[in-house]
Amino acid sequence: MERSVGIVVHQTRPEALHFAREVVAWLGRHSVRALVDPDAASRLGQPALAADLETWQSAEFIVTLGGDGTILKAARMAAPGGVPILGVHMGRFGFIAEAHPRDLFSVLGDLLQGKRSVEERMMLRAEIWRGGECVHSGVGLNDMLIKSKMSRMLQLRTLLGGSIFATYPADGIVVATPTGSTAYALSAGGPLIEPTVQAFVVVPVCPHTLSARPMVVPADETIGVELEADGDDVVFAIDGVDPFALLSQDRVLVRRAEYTTRLIVLDRATFYRKVRDRYLYGERLNE
Repeated sequence: MERSVGIVVHQTRPEALHFAREVVAWLGRHSVRALVDPDAASRLGQPALAADLETWQSAEFIVTLGGDGTILKAARMAAPGGVPILGVHMGRFGFIAEAHPRDLFSVLGDLLQGKRSVEERMMLRAEIWRGGECVHSGVGLNDMLIKSKMSRMLQLRTLLGGSIFATYPADGIVVATPTGSTAYALSAGGPLIEPTVQAFVVVPVCPHTLSARPMVVPADETIGVELEADGDDVVFAIDGVDPFALLSQDRVLVRRAEYTTRLIVLDRATFYRKVRDRYLYGERLNE
């Protein structure tokens, strides 16, 4: 049976596209078929490498070349089939990515020999309910965001445990997984959560009150958010893509997704090292 490895490439980074050619060639020399997302295959000038979603599920693992956004894209493709993902850091920040280009071919050699450690990351599913009907849904690894495009104050009624918890006067609200706690949720004042913890964090964005604080809730909780005021310029997005316009009285329900993202990890201490090194955690900045 032919072996195959998936490759997902950053949309706009020339260096990622150039490196993808090297990865495809290396895999070919090791009798492994490269499966490439259709857009990247076209830009590589090798349309024969393009793979549909069903073919992706046959890959042994997927390599992403880019930043964390590229991993989030791959997660939506790979998670339903349980295909592991190795993120290669070629972006600006790369908090989820594990490998660096200089080490990739050595790492690939190990992975093809079955030497791999996989970490399960919980995902979220969010649905928009309107007039008793689900009009939109999606799955993501990082977060669900509701926000006014004009930074207008919204009234966001939040439900926890099946009953009203709080109504936030705020520019928006973000519900994040532990993986997403290092992204938008952190910028909005949320806590860092170790990525294997089973929990959600609910963070109001720019709340117009001093009493609103982030909430960490169990992963088996269903989180509801109702838009009280006019929707107009209010958008909903999962992992920052495919925005969907919300209307007044819409209800958004967020719960744990039915599958996980399987990330290939090279060092179990990576998360704490990244927190320390990339956020300068605990260091004085005036020295």
